[in-house]
Amino acid sequence: MNGGRSIVHRQLIELARRKVLSAQAAEEGLRLAAVLPDGPAWRRFLEYVCAYGGALACAAGIIFLVAFNWQEWPPIAKFALLQALLAASAAVAWRLGTARPAGRVALLFAMILCGALLAYLGQHYQTGADSYQLFLAWGFLILPWVAASRSAAAWALLLVLANLAVQLYVGRFSPFLLAALDGGWPHPWLFWLDLAAVAAAEGLGGRLADGGRLRFLPRLAGVLALAIIVSALVGAILDQARGGGILAWTTLAAMVLVLAGGFLFYQWRRDLPMLTLCCLAAIAVATAGLARLLAEGDPGELSLLVIGGFLIAASAGAAVWLRRLQARWAGESA
Repeated sequence: MNGGRSIVHRQLIELARRKVLSAQAAEEGLRLAAVLPDGPAWRRFLEYVCAYGGALACAAGIIFLVAFNWQEWPPIAKFALLQALLAASAAVAWRLGTARPAGRVALLFAMILCGALLAYLGQHYQTGADSYQLFLAWGFLILPWVAASRSAAAWALLLVLANLAVQLYVGRFSPFLLAALDGGWPHPWLFWLDLAAVAAAEGLGGRLADGGRLRFLPRLAGVLALAIIVSALVGAILDQARGGGILAWTTLAAMVLVLAGGFLFYQWRRDLPMLTLCCLAAIAVATAGLARLLAEGDPGELSLLVIGGFLIAASAGAAVWLRRLQARWAGESA
């Protein structure tokens, strides 16, 4: 059904582009083909947003409640509250089942409380564990729940925990991976981790109960991998004095190959948003290379005009290529 709607979508858009159909007729056709969301679809979307947003807000509220009353409450009260809520949410998820959205939301709530319980355990008893061990243990403990939930949100939580654990383990935590622009080095493990996550997310495909049509999990993993690739390549280009090992430079070469392969793969998948991000990544890396060449020649203010012109030309060329690619896909589906 999703593939049929995608074909109808592209066909109607192409007919409207060729002026065979008016914009109003194409819009009505999209509504009749259930491509554009109707009232029930919007209601389901808002239910998902409110359910998952409410679970995150409630979990954060409970965490801050315990933290705010850390000195006033006895240890038994803090741990009893967290354990009781974790057990209750897990019981609700078991009772409702993961086939229902409410069951998946309850299980996600339990996963977050599991991490809060581990954090408070380490804080109260001063176990001496490093920060990365918290996220590593958290991920391992919730892994069976993640596998049972069949939820893109749960897998996304596990992916974030894995990234945090690796960043904290190598001692180069940077929320937006901007350390590379300031002389840092995104660790090769991050790249290989997220590359494996992209492959795993693509393999899961339609097995997930939510987020399948929008490819939420594969695109999240792809965005993380592209962010690491861009930060590492741009940092390597702008910082010639950087010292890495064989693994680091081998990983840089692999990053270039993966970025080039991303164009081929996402063309095969016909994933236009990810192709757009690949274009942005390639433009960012090429701009860094151009800036480095101009800096060595010392052309002064002229370099800003050259870089600006390159950005305009590259962005326009990418937009034209993506538009033609979309039109070709629509023609092949017609």
